[in-house]
Amino acid sequence: MPNFTFSGNSYLSVHKRQAALSVDDFNVLDFFLTYDETTAWLQALQAAYPDRVVVESIGASVEERDIYSITINPNQEQTVIITANVHAREWVAMTSAIYIIHELVRNPDSYPELTQFKWIIVPMPNPDGYEYSRLENRYWRKNRSPQAGGTVGVDLNRNFEFQWDVFIKNEDIDPTEETYRGPSAGSEPETKALANLILLNNAAVLYLDMHSYGQYIFYPWGYTDDPAPNVQKAKDVAAAGAEAISYSRHENYRVGTPGELLYKASGSAMDFCHSVGIRACISIELTKEGFEFNTNQIIPYGMEALAAVGAMAETAARP
Repeated sequence: MPNFTFSGNSYLSVHKRQAALSVDDFNVLDFFLTYDETTAWLQALQAAYPDRVVVESIGASVEERDIYSITINPNQEQTVIITANVHAREWVAMTSAIYIIHELVRNPDSYPELTQFKWIIVPMPNPDGYEYSRLENRYWRKNRSPQAGGTVGVDLNRNFEFQWDVFIKNEDIDPTEETYRGPSAGSEPETKALANLILLNNAAVLYLDMHSYGQYIFYPWGYTDDPAPNVQKAKDVAAAGAEAISYSRHENYRVGTPGELLYKASGSAMDFCHSVGIRACISIELTKEGFEFNTNQIIPYGMEALAAVGAMAETAARP
């Protein structure tokens, strides 16, 4: 069994080393969880709610950690996919995914409008990078795959096959840089796992890729300023997310393409998603606070993310 401690404090409400853990043994919204702790909690949720929760590995990382997805309300037809923490240092994406999972599973009566969806959530698709950011380098961004010249890591959000070879900046082809796109399109096992998940669920109404920071909501394309085909639904969905955050959290998120609001990037999950026909493919940059934040912000930031994704899901589901 993993060592359920973090920074010298147990994250469990009751620290049990011998007995099986139940969901009531976890207080996941008070700590930055380890990979093992996250895995244990997901498995406890499945044990407690076997009719509403399915947890499965969608692949393995470079360092052979399983990449877990959790499916909530598996019998519903309209599907929403959420990925978080593709970039290792963006912990608020992971903690917000944990909050969304917690609320949808443990407090569904508070969100009756969201029970119509099947939710597929991957809270930690870059587990090696996250653990490295937790233990060694808080600002690590990439995965942990060995690269040319003894360097390490690929930016997973530059590694998807769609428009991977579009050249935007020198850093993307330099293995020493944090936006290095990898030696080939889809070269990384973590990218493959997410791409396969998207392809298997390409009838989904919404895909949301959560990042930080800057308070932006993006729609395709990310790699060019040219307009994406059939993108009006994604624009409407993004606007609904920004409006929900403004109304419920009094924070202002800007909506547009990455090139309009920040910078262009090729090989992104959002663009790959749009290329395979998912109805609305969105990327969100949560918060304006930077990569580091206190644990007392886990719930407020999670509430912000849930307000956005709830509104976006409902908008995406409309004909």
